[in-house]
Amino acid sequence: MDVESRDSVSLKPAELDVLAQILAACGSTVGDADLDRQIESMPLVVLVHEQDEILGFVFGSLERIGGTPSILWSLGASRTTKAAAEHFAAMTRELFRRAAISFPDEDVLVGGVFAHHGVYGLLSGLSEVVPRPSYTATGEERAWGRRLVKRFGVAGAYDDRQFVAAGAGPSAPVINARTLKVAPKKVPPAFQGIEPANGDVVVAFGWALAEFLESVLVVSQT
Repeated sequence: MDVESRDSVSLKPAELDVLAQILAACGSTVGDADLDRQIESMPLVVLVHEQDEILGFVFGSLERIGGTPSILWSLGASRTTKAAAEHFAAMTRELFRRAAISFPDEDVLVGGVFAHHGVYGLLSGLSEVVPRPSYTATGEERAWGRRLVKRFGVAGAYDDRQFVAAGAGPSAPVINARTLKVAPKKVPPAFQGIEPANGDVVVAFGWALAEFLESVLVVSQT
């Protein structure tokens, strides 16, 4: 398995067709226009290859939001359910690696839009994840939720206390991986009331501390 990250504008038509096929196999109704919008809004794409076959992808971005270094996880999917956890772990790790280079010695906010609670488990290695069970978000954390909703272009009514956007629609830039697992006790209440089929999503984020990013970079260089 090989993982590469590159400029999303470098995706060729044939590769975009493959991404669309992977999404369709996951049950996603995201269309060509939505993929085009991802290329416009997310400057990076991470791809998992095996023998020149694309097995998974995640669009993303490394940027500063209001001066804060940030990693954004956007639209993604995996071709195979059995290896999906391995694929997404590798792709998010690649974005951590790039962030360690782009934002040395800085803590980095990591955020995404989630429709399935198992995908929320990708945040488990981060610090101060919001939302999380038995925790009331601060005003600043609620403000971060609003910033991320705006940045991801999420439609629908947004509840900044529950971190839920109801009726965001089928084009919401979620990671399509229904088979990912996370312990129920680690899932925040926000996921209990959402209906992914209706386009409901949870906006969530956490912090990749500088020492964590440095450890990822060291491992990638060995």
